[in-house]
Amino acid sequence: MSKVLIFAQEKGGCGRSTNTRAAAEAVPAAPVIELEINRRLTELGDRAQHFPIRASREEIERTGGRAARSEFDAFIEAMVVAEVPAIVDLGANTSTALLSTISEVANDLRQVGVEFGIVIIATAEPGALASVPLLDEIVSPWASARFLVENQLHGPINPIHLDRIANGAVLTSLPHHLMDTEAEAIFQAGGFACICDLDSKALAKKYGLMRGLRIQRDLARFRLAAMRAVEPAARWLVAP
Repeated sequence: MSKVLIFAQEKGGCGRSTNTRAAAEAVPAAPVIELEINRRLTELGDRAQHFPIRASREEIERTGGRAARSEFDAFIEAMVVAEVPAIVDLGANTSTALLSTISEVANDLRQVGVEFGIVIIATAEPGALASVPLLDEIVSPWASARFLVENQLHGPINPIHLDRIANGAVLTSLPHHLMDTEAEAIFQAGGFACICDLDSKALAKKYGLMRGLRIQRDLARFRLAAMRAVEPAARWLVAP
């Protein structure tokens, strides 16, 4: 049985790729497959396979993702043929169309030994919040495991509403982290993959001792919190 862990959210800017990066840290042997207009997970190098969406973002948004459906075949094929558990990052405005496409062949894929886990990212931003039950409705019939990560980037979601939209999915939260501006820049440039390799002496020389230590602590705490948020999904991915 081949396992595929998909990170999905129709709305951009909700931390989907951040959670994908955290899963990549938690399961370092897993290949990463990215469906996005532009490659974003550059710090993963050859480990990440990028499938570009050549349809324009305006066309994707106008058609609800249907303009990109003809480009899904190779992407789905890459998931199916992966010989080890794989992590998948779905770009904004494509989650609904891609997951709907998988729905059409989910039973066939199960017959050839493909098992899907779905991680939906929720934030308090209205558009992102509204897409959660829509995506969950698509995947519930065929996903072997469902996870919901509450990214508190825009503040916490009402607990009662959060429990309702989770709809039985494993629920975790990623608290909002206020970081030094340079820590944010380092993360944007190198993701989580660079954090363990940061040189304390080099940071102190460039920013001063206290700020250098603060930058390193901010990044380490953010990495740990993100990995904790995706831990249940990562454990599912590697479980026999």
